[in-house]
Amino acid sequence: MTLINGRRAGPAGTRGQVQAFDLNVIPQSQVERFDILKDGASSIYGSDAVAGVINIITKRDMDGGAINFYASQPFENGGEQFRADATFGKTFDRGYASLSMEYYRAEALRKKDRKDTACAQDYVTDVQGGVRRDYIDSRTGEYRCFNLTNNYISVVAAPGVTAMSIVPTSFYGPAYNYNVAGNNSPYAGFARFARGGYPGTYAYQPSDTPLYDNSTVISPVDRYTLNFVGGYQVTPNVELYTELLYNHRKSSQIGAGQVFQSFAQRNTVGGAPNYLPASNPNNTLRVNAVTVAAYESSSFQEIDYYRGVVGARGDFQAAGRDFSWDIYGQYSYSDAAYNNGPRIYLDRLLALNSPNVACTNTPIGGNVSSFNCADLPNGIPWMSERVLGGNFNEAERNFLFVTEEGTTTYKHGYIEGVLSTDRLFSLPAGDVGLAAGFQVRHEALDDQPPAQAAIRNVALYTSAGRTRGSDDIREAFAEVEIPLLKDLPFVQSLTLNASGRISDYDSYGTSDTYKASLNWSLTPEFRIRGSYGTSFRAPALYELFLGNQVGYSSQANTDPCIKYGDSGVDAGIVNACAALGIAPDYTGAGASSATITTNGGAGRLEAETAKSSNLGVIWTPRFADLNIAIDYFDITIDNEVRQFGAYNIIEQCLRGNAEFCGLFERAAGTNYILTVNNSYVNVAEQTNRGIDLNIRYRRELGGVTATFATQHTWKLEDHVNLLGGAEEDYLHTTFANGGPAYAGNASLTVTAGDFTWYYGVDMLGRGSDLSQPGVNPLSASAKYADLANGLDSADCSSPRNYCVYSKRFAEFTSYHSTSLRYRANDWTFQVGVNNLFDERPPSASSANTFRLGTAALNGYDMRGRRGFVRIGRTF
Repeated sequence: MTLINGRRAGPAGTRGQVQAFDLNVIPQSQVERFDILKDGASSIYGSDAVAGVINIITKRDMDGGAINFYASQPFENGGEQFRADATFGKTFDRGYASLSMEYYRAEALRKKDRKDTACAQDYVTDVQGGVRRDYIDSRTGEYRCFNLTNNYISVVAAPGVTAMSIVPTSFYGPAYNYNVAGNNSPYAGFARFARGGYPGTYAYQPSDTPLYDNSTVISPVDRYTLNFVGGYQVTPNVELYTELLYNHRKSSQIGAGQVFQSFAQRNTVGGAPNYLPASNPNNTLRVNAVTVAAYESSSFQEIDYYRGVVGARGDFQAAGRDFSWDIYGQYSYSDAAYNNGPRIYLDRLLALNSPNVACTNTPIGGNVSSFNCADLPNGIPWMSERVLGGNFNEAERNFLFVTEEGTTTYKHGYIEGVLSTDRLFSLPAGDVGLAAGFQVRHEALDDQPPAQAAIRNVALYTSAGRTRGSDDIREAFAEVEIPLLKDLPFVQSLTLNASGRISDYDSYGTSDTYKASLNWSLTPEFRIRGSYGTSFRAPALYELFLGNQVGYSSQANTDPCIKYGDSGVDAGIVNACAALGIAPDYTGAGASSATITTNGGAGRLEAETAKSSNLGVIWTPRFADLNIAIDYFDITIDNEVRQFGAYNIIEQCLRGNAEFCGLFERAAGTNYILTVNNSYVNVAEQTNRGIDLNIRYRRELGGVTATFATQHTWKLEDHVNLLGGAEEDYLHTTFANGGPAYAGNASLTVTAGDFTWYYGVDMLGRGSDLSQPGVNPLSASAKYADLANGLDSADCSSPRNYCVYSKRFAEFTSYHSTSLRYRANDWTFQVGVNNLFDERPPSASSANTFRLGTAALNGYDMRGRRGFVRIGRTF
């Protein structure tokens, strides 16, 4: 949960899945500090606050101004950052006002900018997991890159026709030697590539394209922010105040897409085949085939975010006691536009790939986009070198591709009032404090996707209907702090804090949450703290109202029965697939991608509930400026809302959990997976347990002050009980699942006069997915079979096996940073280096989908070593 000055902040974003507050909307120059409560916060902040809160405290009461410039330059190209900000403030007798302005620019980091993202190696080893088995690229002498296979034709198997992938030899010229074993293509002018069992055919697999190289790893961003904070004391006891924020953000991404004959939306309904028919005039081979060409796909987002707070606060006396009050209204509005083009018209792609004609105005499924084949009477020469190379002419681009815009708005407004006192009444151990209040909130989401996407007329791309819904919430809350004991042996003080909240949602109903915590000071040096609380999170608007999102997944990524005869597959899966009559070597080849649908769960979803407990010990010895805190936390979430995953749904059915079997459809005869319903559901339970350690030590010696600080978190349990009794253990995994069990940081700051030196290190523990369901690092790969040299067995225990070992773990990773700051008079100068030793993300095999090139994603630094400079002046 994210707060700004203790107030819930509304979200910002694009498309139908908007939920979280965007931290980027707050100008860094206006932030005084971040208060992070990892062990939970009082229920007074919100029903979902017990698990943790980030409270952004902004500056106020500023008298003067400040200007700052910051620039970060990686030692390699790409990923540069620049920020400039200015703040002006004035404090006067009865009030204050400050205005902040900030501009931020981040340059794109492209795949070609870093060696590990530029080359998608297989990254496999032999059975023992020691010697790399990757093919060597004869052009470079390094491991072969399989970036984006394109510029080729895939012949569809049929009676008398062998399924194969072929490439025109003239694409690459004499630099490639096609006189290798396995080059037995009957098609003049073409060579067969990527033929299992014939290693030489992988040498000329067409995987290179500048479009892949230019794809973005980190998006370019432009961001402008204005923030105003002001207050005026209308009487000695009443202050009017306001907070006004405007943020404008532009971001974009460049990707590399593929154009090929796949009509998932139409072939499951209308029977459209997934190939270019032999009878199509542009099929020069005269056999059913799929042509694959690359094209530049892109996306763009532009978001305007507005936030306003207007309130009054003050104090008064009643019955001899001092009371404070605060009542305010907050409204935020996120207005976003996004562009997901160019994308491919589904009906036009089908029209250009129909039998007997180069283009038809009546394709299967209908003429949805009102096209006319007179604009492209000869269709597209799919098998020409020009088109296979992705070089569409203007007429072809105008006919086939669509670029259009969608919009997303999110409205978030509420009124809140709080009355508090530090002394409601007195007890022997001290005064009892109380705070109580109410909140009335309204939230509304409206995502209108681009017109063609909304009617499912975009090929090879996830689409969704309109996501629109709202919710009204009424809440009351209270918090009390009671001093129980004081000045007793081993009880310097003992204080109880208790809070509760009642929430009434139109979308769900009524629920209550509470938290109780004890703070026990045994002595001035030792303190014990503990808490227990509950939380409640009603489903977010997008979880309730998501508008029939449709995506696609390959059969290999969807069906656990694919090649279930390989070594290491779970016996339960083997038996279930065999009982369905599926062959052990079934590959799903020739099938279209499975259609994955996701809908909102309005009327079905229950709210998430959680129980959170914490126990900690703090030591602050008198002999040193030292603070050591160790905390144990235990969080259990019931009815967690999330998507179960298409593969997991089918796997659970195969394991005998019948409630999953109605969520997907398998074709009779072919066994292809046709559709999977992956809508939001309540999973049974998730448990997180762990330990936090915080140490801070400060020492002054001879005019030099040194401060050492370190924080560490160890997860002891990360466990999910899923529907139907299935279990998943995410402890010690990679970021493809729950993430490493350890994360920490340490820093040393030394100040001597006007100079301050800093050195810090951020750490992430080792993670492994080897224990995850369906993950087997050892598998038979026909790609590495060598029939001529005796590697011809799929049995990994055979000496003639062609099995390879995929890397499914991530090593311990640390990032070091250092800086030197000089501050004198009104000036501040700082230079430094982040990621000092240029640590790259751990490498991941091609079996791991959470990677770019070979670089593992999520949680790792993609920019690499970079220097920075910061210059500031106050006045």
